[in-house]
Amino acid sequence: MARGNQREQAREKAQKKLASKGGGDTRSGTINDRNASDKTALEAKVAAKKAAREAEAAAEAAGVSGAIKKPKKKKAADVGMDDLLSAGLAGTGGKRKGKK
Repeated sequence: MARGNQREQAREKAQKKLASKGGGDTRSGTINDRNASDKTALEAKVAAKKAAREAEAAAEAAGVSGAIKKPKKKKAADVGMDDLLSAGLAGTGGKRKGKK
């Protein structure tokens, strides 16, 4: 059997896979332009968060009880180590055969 073009076929397959995956940065523009736009977007996000915090602080200072609060997450029940070690061990004595 002829196996001379196996390397080329594997390379083509890998290139097709990478092209379909869409790897890499697909944004247009130069790196400096993208960094500048990212910086402005981040500054806007930080400013919006700061304004939200200030509004929440002002609402608390004014005594408004209708301020939205995030619900607290409940902690998972603390399972002890003994419970974990003994889980599933009841009734496993039937497999021993031989000396007693």
